[in-house]
Amino acid sequence: PMTDAEKELAQVKKDEASMRSQMSSNSATLPGLQLPVTQDLQTNLEKFKKGFINYLQIKLDTDKEELKLWDCGNIKASEFPEKIPVEEPRYHLFNYQHDFEGESIWKIVFIYSCPGYSVPVKQRMMYSSTKSCFLDSLAKMDIDIAGKREISEGDEVKEVEIYEMIHPQKHASRTHFIKPKAPSKGGRRLIDRVIS
Repeated sequence: PMTDAEKELAQVKKDEASMRSQMSSNSATLPGLQLPVTQDLQTNLEKFKKGFINYLQIKLDTDKEELKLWDCGNIKASEFPEKIPVEEPRYHLFNYQHDFEGESIWKIVFIYSCPGYSVPVKQRMMYSSTKSCFLDSLAKMDIDIAGKREISEGDEVKEVEIYEMIHPQKHASRTHFIKPKAPSKGGRRLIDRVIS
């Protein structure tokens, strides 16, 4: 017997397989979806770039097939996990102010939040397909992304994780794989008789 989670996962895999089979072999290599951006989002991207606000939450409207602003403002890194919705995917841009090597600096992180398999397949696929084109359009606007991450819930992206996303820790000593010794070349041992 399958648990509810296993049944749900099996259904999602079945739906994804059917969507893949509907695509032709030529369309499987599409670079991504370039969706239009609403004027409100465009205006707030400019404000974000200039530093007037440090947080944007972007929603993909699947009916109108456009990216639109869902939330924006100035938040602290400790407030970021509370901004992650539990019912729908979103893109998040956060300009993180922090101290690094004695300097106060700002670095932008891009977070794609998707709350798992409770989201319809079409919505997940549209977000995934649009992500690379949206990141390319941000780069063309000179919005430099220092770190990117995909998460399923807000607890996965606390201030420590944001900091490590931008400044990964360098490990001084690496453990190398130690090759096991070859078997000994000793002679074979045969049992001639059984002693009872």
